[in-house]
Amino acid sequence: MILIAGGQLDFNLGTLLRRILQRGIPYLDLVVGPDLVPDLVIDVERDELRLNGAAVRPSACFMRHDAFLPQQSKSRYAHAAANNWYFAVKGWELAHDDVNGFNKRAAAVENNKLQNLFLARRCGLAVPATLVTNKFARVHAIAGAKIQKPVAGGEHTTLLASLAKQGAADPLARYPRFVQERLRRPELRVYRIGDAFISFLLRSPDIDYRERNRVRLEVAKAPAEVETGLQKLTDALGLDFAAADFMLDKSGDYRFLEVNTQPMFSAFDAVAGGRVCDAIIDHLQRR
Repeated sequence: MILIAGGQLDFNLGTLLRRILQRGIPYLDLVVGPDLVPDLVIDVERDELRLNGAAVRPSACFMRHDAFLPQQSKSRYAHAAANNWYFAVKGWELAHDDVNGFNKRAAAVENNKLQNLFLARRCGLAVPATLVTNKFARVHAIAGAKIQKPVAGGEHTTLLASLAKQGAADPLARYPRFVQERLRRPELRVYRIGDAFISFLLRSPDIDYRERNRVRLEVAKAPAEVETGLQKLTDALGLDFAAADFMLDKSGDYRFLEVNTQPMFSAFDAVAGGRVCDAIIDHLQRR
């Protein structure tokens, strides 16, 4: 029995649940939405999980942090609700070694994008020429066109030139950002799901395809050296569910950008004919 938990508004969970239904696999769902709040009791002393009044003991759990509820709900409790539901259910999963899940060895480790760049190089992956700085007007160490993005994420990637007036009104707005050489598309995304690697090309005319969602996806095969390096990197980070992004340098070689521990997968799964969801389900069903 697989427990699928997360946000009612998360279309990725909807995609996974439909695939589970198609395959006839027993499951429980614990989804939370603006008007959908299940009853949860976790009794530590009895080691009992009760969902909507019934004692349950799933053999596997797939849990996503709900990023959509705080975005789409007007409730002042939305952010706290998303965090506390995630920590409660994920905490139960992590406390039980016999419950299959993803990234259980990495749960207590913060995923830091800067650390990932250093570690990727040690694992044999090439990375872009990179500076982390808040002195945007004097970045000469990187030749040619440059892009920028905040060190902690949370914003779209843009050209460095777009930050010309950053911090003019508020000096605190001048916080550290990645400044990197501008690389070329198509972008390569590689999913690691258990022991499986599934790759896609992303073709878009935009610097960050998420801004206008103008992107065409294709199933691809990552170069062997990319998969080998990514396996070393994700092993080092304790990740068995992640998606890493790469782009091309002037020589046509892929350079590692970042690894995401909670990637979106619905659109990619559709292009791959259900392969992403199947890999998730197969991993969760492992004995």
